[in-house]
Amino acid sequence: MKARFSVFAALLLCFSHAAIAQDGSIVAWGYNNYGQCDVPEPNSYFVAVAAGADHSLGLRADGSIVGWGNNSHGECDVPDPNSNFMAVAAGLYHSLGLKTDGTIVCWGDNGFGQCDVPEPNSGFVAVAGASQHSLALRADSSIVGWGDNAWGQCDTPSPNSGFIGVAAGGLHSYGLKADGSIVAWGANYWGQCDLPEPNSDFIAIASGLYHGLGLKTDSSLVGWGYNNHGQCDVPEPNSNFTGAASGLYHGLGLKIDGSIVAWGYNDFGQCDVPSPNSAFAGLAGGYRHSLGLKYIEVSVEDYCSPVPGPLSIGSVTPNPFLSIAAISFQTGGAGSVVLEVYDLSGRLVETLADEPMTPGEHSLVFDGSGLSAGIYLIRLRSGSQTATARAVLIR
Repeated sequence: MKARFSVFAALLLCFSHAAIAQDGSIVAWGYNNYGQCDVPEPNSYFVAVAAGADHSLGLRADGSIVGWGNNSHGECDVPDPNSNFMAVAAGLYHSLGLKTDGTIVCWGDNGFGQCDVPEPNSGFVAVAGASQHSLALRADSSIVGWGDNAWGQCDTPSPNSGFIGVAAGGLHSYGLKADGSIVAWGANYWGQCDLPEPNSDFIAIASGLYHGLGLKTDSSLVGWGYNNHGQCDVPEPNSNFTGAASGLYHGLGLKIDGSIVAWGYNDFGQCDVPSPNSAFAGLAGGYRHSLGLKYIEVSVEDYCSPVPGPLSIGSVTPNPFLSIAAISFQTGGAGSVVLEVYDLSGRLVETLADEPMTPGEHSLVFDGSGLSAGIYLIRLRSGSQTATARAVLIR
């Protein structure tokens, strides 16, 4: 007989006995007149989601992209070869995929050149889609924009360097700097480029049509710009957020417990997160619909029980983190200690320590700068004792 637990609970109970199974399903809700909420089968093995005006995109673990919903401009027709993608983004009626070789593929509406990726089409590490323009972050920390530029939304301000993230709205653009500040450019008639003070300590950004959302290091969300539907009014308690997304006039926040909070314009139910509101690891906002990506679950035998003993992971700081996190932990006795990092598919990402240690407090640094954004599991073991914590890496 088997029992089902979330990956975090199960691994705390008996990691070594767990049989990891991939879930990765997508939940969609809100406006569905174009089938943008009808996730194609098999609804599994997805690792990222994106939403356009009336279409949806899902990136599978095998590197392929699936599109569904409104396809009037071919925005759901992923070009061949549909493989080796590592990120996905959506604009109004166009779609973008970032390949593992650093190139970008774009398809769908190209009336403003939003699919004409500039040369050299290489060295990209992140991509974002807007109404009729596109943005991409290069490995050299600069941002490139193309497509509709009537409001200067493709003209990244100088100095065009030091960026670690991008987001794109209707007629404006955002860049997140490594120092935690946000740079905004383009149309500003709704204050969407008037960044709130203090403009610091941001670790992630998202954009709606005329508003922005920023995630702070203290796990709170800040909204600014057009607010006629309350899309900038983050509900209380404004804490414990690990991710953010935005639709046309609504906002979405992912909590550390795996639940999603949604607020703002709700005439089509785009803020009514379906039950069970749990086990989410990613999210995206379309114009009038929303998407949530479920994380991995594991199956464990009923006889598993909590591991007794003083072995423990004290903290992962900061959490969420941008690239570097400090892991503090305690060992209860002398002996060999192993500290490992796993992704949500159960793959060993890195072994941070495998050596004898004396009893007491220890700390090590986890460098995630070369990893994709997501949730990672920190596993500590010594002899028969095991402890596990989670770390959230945000780009």
